[in-house]
Amino acid sequence: MTRARSLPGPTLPACADVAALAAYGSPLLQVLGEPAPLQAGSGGEGLVAALARIALALQASDPARLRRQESWWGRLLGRDVARQAQAQELQSQLGVLVLQAREQAQGLAQRVQQRAQTIIDNDAAAAALEAWATFGAAQLASLEGAAQTALAPRVDHLQRLATLRRIESGQWQLLQEQDEALLQRFVRIHDVLLPAWRQAALAGQAQAQAAQAAQAATLQAQIDDEVAAAQARLP
Repeated sequence: MTRARSLPGPTLPACADVAALAAYGSPLLQVLGEPAPLQAGSGGEGLVAALARIALALQASDPARLRRQESWWGRLLGRDVARQAQAQELQSQLGVLVLQAREQAQGLAQRVQQRAQTIIDNDAAAAALEAWATFGAAQLASLEGAAQTALAPRVDHLQRLATLRRIESGQWQLLQEQDEALLQRFVRIHDVLLPAWRQAALAGQAQAQAAQAAQAATLQAQIDDEVAAAQARLP
């Protein structure tokens, strides 16, 4: 279970020393250091690409579906034929593709866990910065002249840092929600739809029954929909 680290609480110098007041909040800032940098992507691109390869591999047995996905111009250029060949090659490697997707999902799950701790730490930092700013602001009225002038900018600086931390946490949380949704789609494809498709496809090959073939096609369409939804969430 993740938890926030302990941070120092707000205190004023024992005497109204201008230099000390001008460094108000330094004990906290030294502990916090620089915030964690926000990565450009969520890190789920590799998993989405792996799922897309699986979806294409499953379409190898449905050339008509592949043709419908291409435009008239694309079919004229033979792109549907090239895509069919690619799908057939991928289907022969379906087990490897599933393993690659599983590895991508495991890596993404680790990043999600690490980011969860980052969010907790960032929220704790924002709360501590706000506490120092609020405490310092409450002391301004009791100070005079140079002492008040020294403390006021520090209070403003701490409050601005707290606001930035809150914004960063919000950005991290958006990435967290995207990756968690992607992992849920992976679980649905890996644990539910793909095994059901395999079962229906094998039954269809053995018995050649239209209902079972239709069931495999329906499951394949559901997998395509899950992958398309995952791709749509990428920036």
